[in-house]
Amino acid sequence: MQDYLRKQIDWPQPFPDQEYADRLARVRAALQGAKLDAIYVTTPANLTWLAGYDMIWYHTRCLTGMLIRADSDKTVWFDGVGHTTIVSLTPAIKDVVWCKSENVTDLVHKVVDGIAPRIGAQARIGLEPWGYSPHADVMKAVRDGLEAKGKKTSDASTLIERLRLVKSPAEIAVVRQAAAMADNAMEAARKVLAPGIMETEIEAAIMSSLMKAGGGYPGIRSMIGSGPRAGTHHSAATQRKVKKGDLVFVDFCSALHRYHINLNRTFTLGKPDPRFAELMKKSSGCVDQILASVKPGDPWSKISTVGEDYLVKHDINKYIWWQGGYALGISVPPDWVGSFFADPLSGIEDQPMQPGMVFNYENQFDVWENWDGGSGAAYIETLLVTEKGLEVLSKLPRTLIEV
Repeated sequence: MQDYLRKQIDWPQPFPDQEYADRLARVRAALQGAKLDAIYVTTPANLTWLAGYDMIWYHTRCLTGMLIRADSDKTVWFDGVGHTTIVSLTPAIKDVVWCKSENVTDLVHKVVDGIAPRIGAQARIGLEPWGYSPHADVMKAVRDGLEAKGKKTSDASTLIERLRLVKSPAEIAVVRQAAAMADNAMEAARKVLAPGIMETEIEAAIMSSLMKAGGGYPGIRSMIGSGPRAGTHHSAATQRKVKKGDLVFVDFCSALHRYHINLNRTFTLGKPDPRFAELMKKSSGCVDQILASVKPGDPWSKISTVGEDYLVKHDINKYIWWQGGYALGISVPPDWVGSFFADPLSGIEDQPMQPGMVFNYENQFDVWENWDGGSGAAYIETLLVTEKGLEVLSKLPRTLIEV
């Protein structure tokens, strides 16, 4: 640790020290509730949430992590010496075990040997094997090493992610900033839309707007499709040039201090096919129905149920590829989607709607009937649960936006 560097921090930090202390206290309480003595945190988003640590290279051998013990408010950080500057400039990190070797076997031994004496002889420690980094074989080696030293390991992959579902007032303030940034970036996309520009130029306008506002790269690349590509899902921008009459699908996240806000709108260059216009006009009311029907305390799955019922009632469900949503918050590439969905994944229980929860809601339509303009249309909103109900964070219309 280079203390002299820490004294030179002259830029605003995402959150005050007390915010990180409160998060640590919540994790320790959760460990006690799960009858765990400790957890070794390796999930990148969890590390950012716990310490404000923002590192870009979580590779398959990366064992950067934080040891948290249920009986102590003192954490231990594990990292490579190449990250000395990043660590020194992250105030929430105090005690560090430095890993000098890049050899994965050496790294595993360093982490295991660093954890073992800091927890009880037969301690129960949670690990996070369900994640993008490190590789499952590396986590298995850590698990085997700890168990060889008499520790009992447990899969605690969602323990901290579950805590992150409900945002603090400080987090909600960041979320609202990110939402305003997303609206501004979508407006920047609208301003450059014209026949002849490439899809990549649309993305350039979005990213420029976000970065100029102090944002960062989102966890997933922007999804942009025009004309025949307007119905593509999970497709990056191409060099295709937009034409008059095209629908243009624009889906991205703003990211502020790694907090993500998802926004998707569909533009039309000129008058749209009236069938697309009617489809999106009807579907826009789906969110209004959810706002009127879902309240804090309701099961999260009610979102999907109300949405499905609305789409069936208005006879547009036949075009739906997917409607639903998932939790949003801190994310790190290559993803911004976690484990918690409005329609719960297998093995994940339904969640009650609580003030402070943030999630997206999508209506994604595929239309393969050769309508003029494109192959599909969609919108995505990000919603915040408040004491009074659900709040849509974007101020932009959900209907087709004519340019």
